[in-house]
Amino acid sequence: MRKATIWAGFGIILGAAAALGHGDTAPQSVDTTGLPDLPTEMATENPWREADPAVLFKAVEVGAKGFNSNCARCHGLGAISGGLAPDLRYLEANEFGDEWFLDRILHGYEQNGAVKMPPFEGILNQQAIWAIRTYVETRADEVEIADQKDKLTAMRDKLAAAAEDPATATALAPELAAAGEGFETLSGAPRAVTPFDEAAWQLSSEPPHIKAAIETLSAAVRN
Repeated sequence: MRKATIWAGFGIILGAAAALGHGDTAPQSVDTTGLPDLPTEMATENPWREADPAVLFKAVEVGAKGFNSNCARCHGLGAISGGLAPDLRYLEANEFGDEWFLDRILHGYEQNGAVKMPPFEGILNQQAIWAIRTYVETRADEVEIADQKDKLTAMRDKLAAAAEDPATATALAPELAAAGEGFETLSGAPRAVTPFDEAAWQLSSEPPHIKAAIETLSAAVRN
């Protein structure tokens, strides 16, 4: 019943999205360097969903870039839809949702002969397609994130104070990761990737991306 309801709801929203259209924005390829290779045959389920953290976070990083360059114009910054296009954060993280997502991203969507979403088949490779899916399905509820504004601000300020001391800054990664625990996804995916998690990942990279981590937290505070 839930699957049928969501499928019907997305169909209704796609009809409303006709008023928006995709305009002249040309689909852009996505750099998937750093993601593992996948078989030539297209997967039917998201291969990154149950991946180790290193692969999962890389998929989210790649997916965020791919989404922002190709999808955000219609589906909203941070995958938060303004209502004219489907809010993909609610697309179930299972075989049903993957099938729906794959059909739309490969073949696009037309209404009355007008292209409302262009097809990305031949433009995005498999790694990029599933990275975008991973980015979208791991988004936490923005209301829950907004409720953590004080903690986000405190962690941002603590990290900014240690910005010139890499050892002290990177030592904050476990605290940030702990702060990201307990958030649920809107899609039902196994885990949410919050700004806390993203900042912790950026600090844990080699070399650590301290400025990027500060900006990640700052952006979450602004939003």
